[in-house]
Amino acid sequence: MGGALASLSLVLVGMASPVVAAAKPAVPVVSAATPSGGDECDPHDGRPPHDEPPYGQPLHSVLLDKYLGGGDDDGPPPGHDGRDEHCPPDGAVGPTGPTGPTGPAGPTGATGATGATGATGPTGAGGGATGPTGPAGPTGATGATGPAGPTGAGGGATGPTGPAGATGATGATGATGATGATGATGATGPCSDIDTYSPSNTEDFQAVLTGGRAYVGKASVPGGTIVWQDLTNTVPTMTDPANPNYPPNVCGIAIEAQGNDAFVKVVTTDGTVWQTHGDIQGQTFVWDEAWVQQTTPTPANPPLRGKFKGDMSLGSPSNIPQSLRRS
Repeated sequence: MGGALASLSLVLVGMASPVVAAAKPAVPVVSAATPSGGDECDPHDGRPPHDEPPYGQPLHSVLLDKYLGGGDDDGPPPGHDGRDEHCPPDGAVGPTGPTGPTGPAGPTGATGATGATGATGPTGAGGGATGPTGPAGPTGATGATGPAGPTGAGGGATGPTGPAGATGATGATGATGATGATGATGATGPCSDIDTYSPSNTEDFQAVLTGGRAYVGKASVPGGTIVWQDLTNTVPTMTDPANPNYPPNVCGIAIEAQGNDAFVKVVTTDGTVWQTHGDIQGQTFVWDEAWVQQTTPTPANPPLRGKFKGDMSLGSPSNIPQSLRRS
């Protein structure tokens, strides 16, 4: 019998061992409230702890008690306190243990909504310092001119001279003043003179002095178109030969012709007489000779009257007009 029980015990233990190994680690069975090394006398209240076999016993002990009748307690009968018979009664409750350390602070909660604005407080007592003066405002519009004040007492300084008034109307012309003294004689201006001669109805000669220059001209008929030639140029051109030695200050001119020769004579303001020669044979009219000074005239006794020209002299019967000749 004892061998059979031992075999059954070994079988049960062998059967229970896998279950125990699978159900719970191989550690001593202790109550959640029992410190390491505690006993099995903690109250069960008729119910096994959530992490122990029934009644706080190992599984193999329960099985042995069930099938072999071993163990000290067959289960909690009515009124049983769940404690083994050999366990002593409960002792007095021990003192409360010390407070554990404060746990770490939790995360900051969300910011609450802003509260309503409070009512305006009462006005404080006066007497505070005056604030700084604000900036000057813009200049206001100019007001209307006020009425003139009363005339002040005399004796003030003379005011500045006012602006000149507008020019008045032109006054009446005054009486003519006395004639002033005769001024000095001015410089002699350029002289102008002209002389003509027509030896036939197919020839017409002219000599002109203007602007200080002497010119000689010829027309095919009296009063016809004149072709002029300068007698004062010193440099010849293709159409006008030179006439060097022209005198200065010329103030009178004359022309004479006889046969194939013609002469232009001038007189200066100094009283000197000059002449130049021209060839007039046929249709020839060439003046290419220099001016030559003639004898300076001296006062005659009696003096000559009027302008004398040899070609107009009445002393020669041939120069007397036909209407004046005696038959």
